[in-house]
Amino acid sequence: MVKGRAAQARFAKVSLMVGVGLALLAVAVPAPAYVVEAITAISAVAGEDRTGLYNAIQAAIDDVAAHAVAFTPTVVLLLDAKLIGDRIFLFVLLADREGERAIKALLEERRESGAPGN
Repeated sequence: MVKGRAAQARFAKVSLMVGVGLALLAVAVPAPAYVVEAITAISAVAGEDRTGLYNAIQAAIDDVAAHAVAFTPTVVLLLDAKLIGDRIFLFVLLADREGERAIKALLEERRESGAPGN
């Protein structure tokens, strides 16, 4: 009977370890979150009329989204624009779906902590 109990105890221990191992495998690994700020520029001449400016900004942002990052952005924001000399510099934020969630979580945490810049 002693052998039977020892075998049952070993079986229970192995079963528990296998169960824990399977549970760890079943837990989803978080996907990486991509958030990128890119800077691009357009000619200030493009800003001479509203339609030309809009089209130039749109083309520059489309180019950044297509060529500057290796992911498909779900968020594209024009954060700022600065006229320096004969160029208009565009500061663009791009994020994928997980990056979007990360931004929301960071902003929420910032609001809750009362950090400046809310």
